[in-house]
Amino acid sequence: MKAHRTELWALLFVCAFFPAVTQAQNVFRLYGGLAPTSYKISFDQNAPYSNQTAKSSYTAANVGLTWISPKRIYVDFAAQQSLSATHDLWNSVPSQKQDFSHDSYTLTGGYSHAFAQGVSVSGFGGYTVSSTVLHAPRPPLAFSKDTFDSQGIFVGAGAGVPALRGQFSGSIALAGMKGKWKNDSGFNNSADTTFGFSLGGAYTYPITPALGVTADLRYQQYKYNFGIVTAAGYTVTEKIASLGVRLGYRF
Repeated sequence: MKAHRTELWALLFVCAFFPAVTQAQNVFRLYGGLAPTSYKISFDQNAPYSNQTAKSSYTAANVGLTWISPKRIYVDFAAQQSLSATHDLWNSVPSQKQDFSHDSYTLTGGYSHAFAQGVSVSGFGGYTVSSTVLHAPRPPLAFSKDTFDSQGIFVGAGAGVPALRGQFSGSIALAGMKGKWKNDSGFNNSADTTFGFSLGGAYTYPITPALGVTADLRYQQYKYNFGIVTAAGYTVTEKIASLGVRLGYRF
């Protein structure tokens, strides 16, 4: 789920507006777009960065491909990469702004059922991996970057309703995640399995029978419980919110 980009809107839209197509043949949908994104990662009082929060605002590029079978079973692969960005964790250290990046890759499988009047529901699950890099000023620090890698599985459900010549859709998902925090001076600590959630909403408008444009809003939150480094374990909380636009082409 970690930034898992389940293109539920694409599946629900195709099944709702073109049911004869999905019943007769395999459908592929290629999509891509941009999403202004707000990223925050916070550390509790026992963490190495005690009671601090690192924030970054950036534009994420999203691309992916969805396959939909005649039985409305689908598989989606999505990739997301942050474009040029910085973060504010080291604002107290006189230096240039420090670079930031957040990339993720997600594989999702699911099933959609279309009802009368174009209403659709879907259940899905999958696997996601991501990597977040926060560069640091060296000197005065003894390292030049922190890297936070995470991976996990997720399950969720969604629904779509036709309206305003297009379709509104929404989804909710729960995830079990693991993570590892390290820097390039030897620090390394792992997080136990933890749970998080994501919420999504979208509106898709058909420009042509094959081409559609989608605006979507997404929010994700995860809490990672790390092992003892000095006196106690600690919690790191990650929050990601985005509002994006993308084009999708069915073939």
